[in-house]
Amino acid sequence: PRLRFKKDDGSDFPAWEQCKFGELVKRISGSALSSPENPGVEYDDINSGEGTLNKDVRLKVGTKKGQPFEPADLLYGKLRPYLKNILLPDFSGVAIGDFWVLRPAKYSSKFLFNLIQTPRFEEKANCSAGSKMPRADWKLVSNSIFAVPKDPREAERIGELFLSLNSTITLHQRKLEKMQLLKKALLQQMFI
Repeated sequence: PRLRFKKDDGSDFPAWEQCKFGELVKRISGSALSSPENPGVEYDDINSGEGTLNKDVRLKVGTKKGQPFEPADLLYGKLRPYLKNILLPDFSGVAIGDFWVLRPAKYSSKFLFNLIQTPRFEEKANCSAGSKMPRADWKLVSNSIFAVPKDPREAERIGELFLSLNSTITLHQRKLEKMQLLKKALLQQMFI
């Protein structure tokens, strides 16, 4: 990459290396029932393309069967991958539906969360099987080569940078929504 971080002493981190995606994560499988302690996460709960939840999933009623996940596992919606149903949860739960539950093997989940949002990853995931209900092909995605830092500390800094940017964007979006509501209310009050 053209833009790189430096070590604390000002020196360069080692050059990046090529690595198969399947070496960076472990795909987790299993079965569990959702509950208030292990809430279920479904496609409808995720803000598509943002990687955030649109509701408090702990308040859901009922149980559903799915794949268990731990904090910092990555949830990747493999059904219609172009919808970008992804999540980096900070809680344990159950992924309900067609998700890959990915556990980081070499780098932090923060770094990998951003890797799965890159155009190159999206391109590979969208080479899917099925026409009515296209699904990402694990064999293709796991064997795809990606450039990654050799030093996990650089990867951690990259992950932190993008999570910080995402937080700032979310705060500004909320502020914008509040200002739009204020404008609408003022217009209704002033122009009767």
